[in-house]
Amino acid sequence: MKTFPLEKYGTTRPIQLQVAAYMNGNLAIEMITWEDGCPEPWNTLTVNLMWPCEKDCAFIDTNNNGKEILIWLKKHELAAPTGRELQSGFCKYPEYRFQEALLREVDPDGYEAYLQVL
Repeated sequence: MKTFPLEKYGTTRPIQLQVAAYMNGNLAIEMITWEDGCPEPWNTLTVNLMWPCEKDCAFIDTNNNGKEILIWLKKHELAAPTGRELQSGFCKYPEYRFQEALLREVDPDGYEAYLQVL
């Protein structure tokens, strides 16, 4: 199981990425923490804006994760910005492209299920 350290609220948490799909087929990624040796939901990394995304692309939930999550994505080479940004309410959400190989590595079953709904 591959995890990525996330520094938040004065502590570092090991975060595992769980791949899924939203009902419209867009990529969904959950963040799971393993602080106490047991999996526990931490937060949702992505947000579904009902706008179709290309394969392996998703809008990042900077509203609930803060903009520092973008630095975390870059630091761990998880995803790169596409340059597209959409607004929902008072928030703007940047779109990022995730690496297929990485998604397959961190959650092979989840990634295959995501591909089935594309």
